[in-house]
Amino acid sequence: MKYQELLDEYTHLLHINVQLRSQIQEIPKGYIVTKKISGKEYFYLQYSLQGKKKSDYIHEEELPHIRAAIALRDPLKIQIEHNQAEQIRLESAAKILDMNLYRIFTFLKQCADMDALPISKRTAALQFASAMTALEGLPAKRETETSLEEWANGCCSFVDIYMKALRHYRVLEAN
Repeated sequence: MKYQELLDEYTHLLHINVQLRSQIQEIPKGYIVTKKISGKEYFYLQYSLQGKKKSDYIHEEELPHIRAAIALRDPLKIQIEHNQAEQIRLESAAKILDMNLYRIFTFLKQCADMDALPISKRTAALQFASAMTALEGLPAKRETETSLEEWANGCCSFVDIYMKALRHYRVLEAN
């Protein structure tokens, strides 16, 4: 490919962001509050769930681990923002240099969003997609369904499946 270095850099940034987003999903949501009851301090993880404030008691032995995990959230978010700014810079360059490269960046970005889904939510996403294609009367090939099931189980990345389909249907060819 003519701009392989740009493509490699963009792909690397997307891959790092998928990993960072996965790490953030593992971090407990919310913040730690201290409540004093009968002169003794108790710690709670406070967060919002469906618009309501919730608190979960934190056992003393879990407190250091939860504090450390929550402290990681902001640096991870900053790194994601930095990477996204770099992605935008590369997308702007691709728009100027080669619109086909820009289209590939767009496809890769969509794939990264799919790969960022937690494995626990992928099956539901796949079921929804199957229902939508069934409604439209456009069933996927068995090979594609098998590949998507592998993705849902975490055995492969979405980009591999998606880009293979785009190449098969010649979507990636220059216009």
